[in-house]
Amino acid sequence: MSRDTITVSAPGRVNLIGEHTDYSLLPVLPLAIQLRLRVRAEAADDGVVEARSARFDGLFRSDEPDSPAWAKYLAPVVELVGSEHGALLTIDGDLPSTGGLSSSSALTVASLLALLRLDGRDPDPAELVDLAVQAERATGVEGGAMDQTLIVNAERGTALRIRFDPISWHAVDVPENIAFIAGYSGTVAPKAGAAREAYNVRVVGTRTAAILLGADPPFLANVDGDIADLIAALPEMAVAPPEAAGLSAAFSEPQKAVPIRAWARHVLTEAQRVDVAATALAAGDLPTLGGLFNESHASLAGDFGVSTPGLDLLVEVARNAGASGARLTGAGFGGWGVAVCGLDHVDAVTEAMGAVAGQAFRVKPSGGVT
Repeated sequence: MSRDTITVSAPGRVNLIGEHTDYSLLPVLPLAIQLRLRVRAEAADDGVVEARSARFDGLFRSDEPDSPAWAKYLAPVVELVGSEHGALLTIDGDLPSTGGLSSSSALTVASLLALLRLDGRDPDPAELVDLAVQAERATGVEGGAMDQTLIVNAERGTALRIRFDPISWHAVDVPENIAFIAGYSGTVAPKAGAAREAYNVRVVGTRTAAILLGADPPFLANVDGDIADLIAALPEMAVAPPEAAGLSAAFSEPQKAVPIRAWARHVLTEAQRVDVAATALAAGDLPTLGGLFNESHASLAGDFGVSTPGLDLLVEVARNAGASGARLTGAGFGGWGVAVCGLDHVDAVTEAMGAVAGQAFRVKPSGGVT
């Protein structure tokens, strides 16, 4: 390969537990998967970045204002790289783009790294994570830094227990007696419009809870005290104060009351589950890990309201087939679920989850971007 052609490969991810906690600077436990997205970048001399997808129609050009939907992350990537050189990007891979497996972050990280390397720059991991987070937030989604941190730093055979502010992590080995199965719910998790608003309003709601509990800066990671007491101190519903609503450019209804207590209860208890899950995973404690998966899904469906009938069905059939636990993975609103089981139930759980929408696979904990 010449120095004028760069190929970058980035993995998808399954978040084992710790859903909707990273934007409150609370911990998560994801792992990278074997399905990947690849970006091939060839140097061009016209100053324009052009991109084509092997899977989707439409052409992205950095000198044109309109982009196909699949390429919406590329405009901020090009702007952040800031190169005067042109490039032709070809995007392919086997990572599904149906929501929940972090295809958007894989695309963002891979395209950033490909363009930077083509320009003769090789960013350190922290810089690459920071740029990727900036690029995704520029599309109007007020997400945390879980996906980007994992995709850049994942280690084969492990999950990463990630903390934030500052970002740090340690690898947790995945024992041989534990298997994770990912399955598709049959409903694409939309990443724009009403779904983006539903995501961002939860960011605003959890920061409102942090403000009401006296946290400064307003993140639930900064509250202190017994969780039951903290939750009891919150109102059931509240309108976000300006300092919370202003954190999300895409939150269009700042005067709308939202369920502060239930959302805070999910986030604070989910963060507790991460710590217990990391210990259980390291010990190969399948019953404990499965129970935590089930508690997490119940909280996401009940308190946080981000599950769907398809995801609930996926979780149910996995458990009925012998999974110790199952839950949605990713932001919700559709997309994928993940089940945990012993080796004797891998085939049955994979078959049951695959019967829902035709897609299921055993997860192989994989390495990060290359």
